[in-house]
Amino acid sequence: MGRKEFSLKIDSFTPDTLPMARLAEYLQQFAALLGHEDCVHFRKLVGGSALLVADADSHAEPKITRRLSEVVDGTAPRSALKARKTIDDLLAADNAIGHVSVAGAIVLEFPGRRRAEVERIGPVRRQTSIDGQIFQIGGKDATINIHLVDGPRLHRCVVSVDLAKKLAQHFLGSKVRIVGEGDFYRQGEEWVVSNFVGRDFVLLSEQSLHDSIDGIRSLFRDVDGPDMNRLMSELRNG
Repeated sequence: MGRKEFSLKIDSFTPDTLPMARLAEYLQQFAALLGHEDCVHFRKLVGGSALLVADADSHAEPKITRRLSEVVDGTAPRSALKARKTIDDLLAADNAIGHVSVAGAIVLEFPGRRRAEVERIGPVRRQTSIDGQIFQIGGKDATINIHLVDGPRLHRCVVSVDLAKKLAQHFLGSKVRIVGEGDFYRQGEEWVVSNFVGRDFVLLSEQSLHDSIDGIRSLFRDVDGPDMNRLMSELRNG
């Protein structure tokens, strides 16, 4: 008896038109959706529409089928639910719809291009700031593009040439906070910023909160109670 096949259909591509880099993205997310990566094997790309076909070791098949059912119910592990969303985002970007089949039976559908548009509210111009490590600086005119990375988030802003020269000293160095203004849009439950223009920056300390507290304590280590009250009074009164 042959192995059970798990397939992902992408209706906007054929095997001849699906770019290899895009295929790799779909395969990565399909593997995350199915889970049990050591037991799942990519077998072929077929079509009509592009159909990514995989199978699994026999002992893993029931676990994968159950995982897909949990994805449909919304009770699957976070990694599987994230993969479901990412696949749907890829399909929407490719103007496609798709589905996952198990042994030829559709078990999970992706609305892709058919999903409802998220209402976008804005813009609202306001003061704000962005944090991150500078990893790219570029531009040839009166404004310079600065790119920052902060964990999984990437930020882009425009600054003057003079400010760019100062920021360049911290290229791939310590994190900075660039202060300026941008256009805020609300998409669903989230506010996102675009067209950010930086006006100034501060260098962020890499000192941990624990070290910062220890530093503050050390400043007052030899100060007794009455002296502390006098110092605080002087600080309040300027």
